[in-house]
Amino acid sequence: MNIRKFPSGAIMTNSYLVTDGTGHGFIVDAGAYNRQLAEAVKSEGIEPLWLILTHGHGDHIGGVKAYLDEFKGCRLAAGEGERPILSDPKANYTGEIFGREFTLEPDLWLKDGDVIEAGEMRLEIIATPGHTPGGISILVGDALFSGDTLFRDSIGRTDLAGGSFDALIASIRDRLFALPDDVAVYPGHMDATSIGHEKKHNPFL
Repeated sequence: MNIRKFPSGAIMTNSYLVTDGTGHGFIVDAGAYNRQLAEAVKSEGIEPLWLILTHGHGDHIGGVKAYLDEFKGCRLAAGEGERPILSDPKANYTGEIFGREFTLEPDLWLKDGDVIEAGEMRLEIIATPGHTPGGISILVGDALFSGDTLFRDSIGRTDLAGGSFDALIASIRDRLFALPDDVAVYPGHMDATSIGHEKKHNPFL
């Protein structure tokens, strides 16, 4: 499995392009259309099967429509609890971030415990509410895409609509910290970390 990070958009949200040895792949989050990511897909003949949103805030969804227009076989997926955010421009803050409001309707609504596939990769969905009510993390082998739930030495903010500090801490302690220490964590912002590092060093936990 090959994981590449493409910081995108005004606040440099991490978009990830993940591929296997079969030429298939998936994208995690899309803060904005990133030409380098798109060129990697085209030049390497990658077929992105999914664009998966860890949550519905505007800084994670700005590039979705452009990618779906360009990658015709790619399907959009998001946690089922994000319906109210993705369907409401006031809740997803797209107007404030982009100066234009928009909504999204995923092809697939995901729930806790769901498993989807991209080539040879098995993607396990973990519900991690707190930053938003329907936020998810995605476990693929020994790699976890944590969105804005868990950062290196930090956690996601909970002061936006629908956020809950108690729910976020429970998601991390009960769900993510149940994973092996050597699981690598790829967050929605900043640098990668690991479950073991966060158990020992995260000041919020």
